[in-house]
Order: sequence, then C-alpha cells, then structure tokens
Amino acid sequence: MRLGSGSERGWSRGLVLGGVLLTGCPTDDGGTSLTQVGPGSDGSSSGDATTEATTTPTTGDGSEASTEPATRCGDGVQDPGEACDDANVDNTDSCLSNCESAVCGDGYVLAGFEQCDDGNASDEDSCIAGCYDATCGDGHLYAGVEDCDDGNFSAGDGCDPDCKVEMNVVECGDGELEGAEQCDDGNDDNTDSCLDTCVPYSCGDGWQHAVFEECDDANPDDTDECVNKDGACVLASCGDGFLHDGVEMCDDGNLDDTDACVGACVPATCGDAFVQAGVEVCDDGKNAGSYNGCNPGCVGLGPRCADGQVDAPIETCDDGNLMPGDGCDETCQSELPPECLGYTELKETDRMAAFNDGPGKVTKCDSKTADKWHRFVDPAGTVMPLVPPTPYSCGTDAPGWMDGDYPTVDAGIVPRTACFAWQGDPCTWTLEISVRNCGAYYVFKLPSVPECALRYCAAPM
Repeated sequence: MRLGSGSERGWSRGLVLGGVLLTGCPTDDGGTSLTQVGPGSDGSSSGDATTEATTTPTTGDGSEASTEPATRCGDGVQDPGEACDDANVDNTDSCLSNCESAVCGDGYVLAGFEQCDDGNASDEDSCIAGCYDATCGDGHLYAGVEDCDDGNFSAGDGCDPDCKVEMNVVECGDGELEGAEQCDDGNDDNTDSCLDTCVPYSCGDGWQHAVFEECDDANPDDTDECVNKDGACVLASCGDGFLHDGVEMCDDGNLDDTDACVGACVPATCGDAFVQAGVEVCDDGKNAGSYNGCNPGCVGLGPRCADGQVDAPIETCDDGNLMPGDGCDETCQSELPPECLGYTELKETDRMAAFNDGPGKVTKCDSKTADKWHRFVDPAGTVMPLVPPTPYSCGTDAPGWMDGDYPTVDAGIVPRTACFAWQGDPCTWTLEISVRNCGAYYVFKLPSVPECALRYCAAPM
C-alpha cells in the first residue's frame, strides 16, 4: 500500500488481506499501524489471534515502506522454528498446540497410538516406557500395586500370574539343588556344565560348552559339520567314523592308509601311492614299471635290486639278495676285494719310466714295500711298464718292470715276475709279485728289493 501525501497521512484507513480485516491507525512517527483480527469461537475478534506489523513512512523520495506479516503457531503454515502447524490446538493429534511434534513422554496421549502419557520416564508407575498402561507380566514392577513382575504369566517361577510372590518355589540359579533340578551352579551361564534350566550340558542342547565342546548345532545329525563323538560335540573330521555329507566319500573311523578308505576319506585306488593290504602288491603313485617302482595295475613289482636280473646301467651285479660282503652289495653294485681298497699309493714324479737323470743323480730304492698292496697313480703313472726301461730310469740305477700281461677282473689275484735291468741284462734281479685287476685300476703286491738302487717303475696304461 502506498501512503498518500499531506492531508491523507493523519487518517485511519482499512483494507482486507487474505480475508482478514486490517485497520489502519495513525502512529507517533507518522506511519500507520495495521491490526490483524482473526475470528473468535463466537465470531468476535480474539486477542490471541492478533498480531501487529508496522509500516514505515516513505522518506520523500517516492519509495514504499515494506510490510512483513508476523509468524503465528496455529495459522496452518509451518514457519521457521516450527516442527509442524496443523492450524488447531488439539494436543491428541500428531502436532501439539505449541507446534511441536507429538512424542511419548510429552504429557499428551496421542490418539490411536499411545495408551497413556504421564510425561515421565519412570517404569514403576501406571504408564511405562513406550506409553503403555502398566500391566502384570510386562516385566516392570508397578510400585505399590504389584509384588513382583517377571515378565510372564507362568506359575511356579516365584511370581504368579497375578504378580504376587509365590512361596516355597524352586528357583533355578539360586545355587541350591532343589526339587527336580539336576544341577544348580548359581548362575545363568549356558557355556558351563549346568544350563540355566538346571540340567547338565549335553551334546545337542544348542549351547557350546566353553571347555568340552568344539561346537553344538542343537541337532542329532552326524552328517553335518558338528557330530556327536562319544557324547561330545566335535567338529566333523576325516576318521571320526561319520560320513560328512558332500565332503567325504567314505569314513571308516580310522586314518589307516592301507585299507579301503584312505587319505582325505576317499576310496583306495591303484595310483593313490598307498598299498592296499591284501589287494595291491605295490603302489608308487605312477606304476609305470620303472626301476624300484611298481608295474601297471599295482599287481607286481618293477625291476629292482635282488630280483636276480642285472639291470644295466643301474646295477653292476645282482645276486638275488641284499647281503653285502658276497661280491655284490645291497645296492647291486659289485664289491671290491680288500686288496682293491687297502693299498698304498706310489705317485712320485721321479718314479715314472720316462724320468732318467743319468748316473749319480737321483738314486732311490724300494726297501720298505714289504709285500704290501700298492697302486701306481699319476703323476708317476698307473701301471708297471711291460718292457725294461733304460738304466738310470725311474730315479734309480736298476729300474724294475713287470714280465707278463695284465689280468682281467675275473682272473682275480695272479702271480707275476718283476725284473730289474742293469748293464744290458733286463733281469739282473727278479722278484715274485702279485697283481689284481680292480676294474678301474690295478693293484700290486710288492716285496722289498734285495739291493739298494732297485726301484719299481711306473708308466701310463
């Protein structure tokens, strides 16, 4: 509304906004006071429904003064700061007369939802939590009205259906064994040996004992994950004697891998690497007939030591037994005789037949060989020469050589003659020696020489 000028400013004016009469009155500062009047219950104006707003006169530059309606609870419009506004003063609906949402504990009974509302949180009076009327059996003791309230309507538990204390009633959990109680440990812990029903724990009662049980699924089914093993609830496992459905193919109650049910509770088969007693002769998991293995079908052994057949190149002998010391050891390798093992090595560089430094230089003799077994090894050589060396060879004056050929392995120990050459005579001195072929080398039984400056020579094979 634009204010008039001059003579109009002192006059009261009226207008209607939204069906409500606003009456204008002059103010001290020259503005106009607008009064909003709402209808009363009898049709007359009510002071409670009246708010005022003031317009400010223009400054003379032609601008208008603003008019802002004031907020009011109960006008049906939810204004800032109001939780609701249902345009009534009914405190039994969801919006109270102070424009707050109805809640349990506000002191007003919400029709259709609350049985009572005493405006407090006490559960010992006539209206309990949730705004329900207090009744016997609700689990809350109504002070001055009920003697007890255990939350049920059962008799014989200390509190009868009328919430009166029962006398001489057996109470499970009081620590005293009474009436039909089988146990009473004074607590309601269902993981110990006495349940809160005063009966001993048992497999299948649905409570897992903290010490003696691994599980308890409250059923007698022994094909699931929890089974009754000798009265105790244990987790199902291979070998417990119960066939775990969907997990095991067999379970004979043991972990023996030589019977019909082996390994992870699966039936025994040829190729599982377990020899089934009375059914299979062998089972190496491959059964391809390899050395020391098993033939196909697990009905016979593959080639092996002590079968009487020499399986080259793995075996060098097979005498049908695993006894060592008879020429063929327990791994079917030919055994060497003692003389092929306990020998003394002769390996001096100046012992070789090709060594010759002339007279008066290196002059040695074998005065301590003493009929012991010897083996020639490099760098001296590996055998005795079969022809007489020149004088002064082998680091001596009269070099020794062997007269005769070298024997085969099967020939065993053979006698031979050692000759010592001197001044053109190839056999100035002779000695009887023994020779044995050890397969990879030869050994010689050499007596001590009769004169000094005689020495056994060595040569390459």
